Amino acid sequence: MRESTRTGYSWRGGKPALVAAMAVVTTMLAEGVALAAPDEREQCAASAEQAQQLRDEGKYRRAREQMLVCARDVCPVPIKSDCGKWLAELDRDAPTVVFGARDSNGADVLDVKVSMDGALIQERLDGKPVLVDSGEHVFNFESKEGAVKEERVLVRAAEKARPIIATFPAAVAETKDPPPGGAPPARETGEGSIVPALVVGGIGVAALGSFAIFGIGGKNDVDDLQKCKPVCDETDVDAARTKLIIADISLGVGIVALGVAAYMFLTRPTVDTTKVQTNVQARKSDTAFRFDARPLAGGGYAGIGGTF
Repeated sequence: MRESTRTGYSWRGGKPALVAAMAVVTTMLAEGVALAAPDEREQCAASAEQAQQLRDEGKYRRAREQMLVCARDVCPVPIKSDCGKWLAELDRDAPTVVFGARDSNGADVLDVKVSMDGALIQERLDGKPVLVDSGEHVFNFESKEGAVKEERVLVRAAEKARPIIATFPAAVAETKDPPPGGAPPARETGEGSIVPALVVGGIGVAALGSFAIFGIGGKNDVDDLQKCKPVCDETDVDAARTKLIIADISLGVGIVALGVAAYMFLTRPTVDTTKVQTNVQARKSDTAFRFDARPLAGGGYAGIGGTF
């Protein structure tokens, strides 16, 4: 914008003012235009002065507002003429920008408010140029969903239709409320417990110990019975036979139990430890093992039982 010469206006006292006022009245009467009231003449003159000052400071938006006031038909002809000329020059030379907004996919967003330095200047995007002041500005774009994007821009004098485009980031998905009782525990997997294998193995070791005790005791009884053959007491013979039977059964139980324990240890399944932790207390009370061994007529009986 070219440099302008400031024009002063006065409508109070003094010969020049009187001469100018008479000239204005004569012109207006010749053109059939009603005279402006004194307070309106003062407003027109004040607006013309402010318009020039604001224009020279680069505050084009406010300067244009004042020029529209002093360019009204009710203003004196000289003031109206000057303000009309200044308004045309300002619209020609003042910088303008064109606002735009896009979503994260690049699609245009229209329902967006734009503020410049904290003052609202556009309610909704329409693609038309907007007159702004030259200098550094902060433009805030706000969508109807509440998304906000800030753009800091240096607007240059006489710059026309400069595009200022804001791109809103992708919407952040809402965080769902955690289920009652807190978040569920993370699922963890691991190998099955070795406790059953150890218990069965313990039974096998105990059975081998029983084999050793009854086997040695039965063999000693048999050696003693050799001294009284063939007139040994039947009760002593039955006792020796019983010890040997229990020893044989214990040996078989011990071998089988150790084999089962080894198999259980090597083939224990993968389990969900979160489920195991919630049920372990209840299952502990249900876990039981038993070992039965008793002589029978003509042989013996042994058994392993348990609840897991």
